[in-house]
Amino acid sequence: MKKLLLAITTMGLLHACIKLPADADYLSKGAGYTQSNFQPILGRTTVMPNDPFATIFNADNSTLPLTFKMLSVRDAETGDTVDLFNKTFDVLVWKEAYTGLEKTREEVEKKRVIEKHHLFEVREHSGQLVFWTPQDQQYLNAVKVQPHKGYKFDVEVSNSGGSKVIHNMELQPLRPQPFEPSNIDPVTGNSYGTLRPSVVSGIKNYNDDSYLSSSDVQMVFYKDLKSTENSLTFEFRDSAYAPIDPKKFNSTQWEKVCHHFGEPVFTGESVTYQVAYPIPLAGITTQYTIVNGLYAQSLFSFNRIGAGGIRQDCTIGTLFKIHEPGAWKIIFWFYRGNPDFRNN
Repeated sequence: MKKLLLAITTMGLLHACIKLPADADYLSKGAGYTQSNFQPILGRTTVMPNDPFATIFNADNSTLPLTFKMLSVRDAETGDTVDLFNKTFDVLVWKEAYTGLEKTREEVEKKRVIEKHHLFEVREHSGQLVFWTPQDQQYLNAVKVQPHKGYKFDVEVSNSGGSKVIHNMELQPLRPQPFEPSNIDPVTGNSYGTLRPSVVSGIKNYNDDSYLSSSDVQMVFYKDLKSTENSLTFEFRDSAYAPIDPKKFNSTQWEKVCHHFGEPVFTGESVTYQVAYPIPLAGITTQYTIVNGLYAQSLFSFNRIGAGGIRQDCTIGTLFKIHEPGAWKIIFWFYRGNPDFRNN
């Protein structure tokens, strides 16, 4: 009887010392991406989805965190692995938050660093997809854009409970659109239609008592390919395409036209700012953007004494983005009628 009690006691002690394994992670068979086709525009770093609160991957109750890994990127037409997506490139990344209060270009550049990234990546634990813009955008010339079928790619998702591969998702890049609003077709690259300013208000036609609207003004974006500057110039042209002195817009808040460094430079034909690109620099609200920070806003104004001695506030301006660095110019062409700067 003593031997039996000793055996039972010993077994109990052994059982008490056994460490049971922790619960293994669970990876659901139903886990997967909520979309399978991605169409980033080349020339701008694109995070998919853009909305940080949107869900791109349904974990289906899998144990978090999950780990994501980009596997092969293949030509959708030939099935061949594309070596371009295996290489890394210099890209510009914010390391400190942009505020819109920076006074010099050096302040901005100190907040950005060069990192090495693949053109197309998956973020390790969120599953977000990122198409980067390399510092040398010439590399983007090798990327096949629509109407080509683009690429197929696979993503591996795993935790300690196992792994699975999401096969044959589609990457179909669109050709660059260096500025917005844009009249460049993202598939064909052809230009269409006419760009109009966002705001034309209170501007009387010089020749009669009518008032000009946005349909009376064309807007042109132009980049000087020979210049190495990062600048932004605004010009105003009358119906004969002769220059209008920008200082005629005499109630403009010139310091708030765009985020710039140093004083604006005026000539009889234009006003030029030294800037940093892209514009806007980041998707936050500043004095140079609309409320959600997604678009820059530049406004030009003057006032005149109208009929009955009433002061009229006259404004022209636009919402815009410029994604590509360089010496850019935005031209407002009053092609259907000239603005009247005279007092009655």
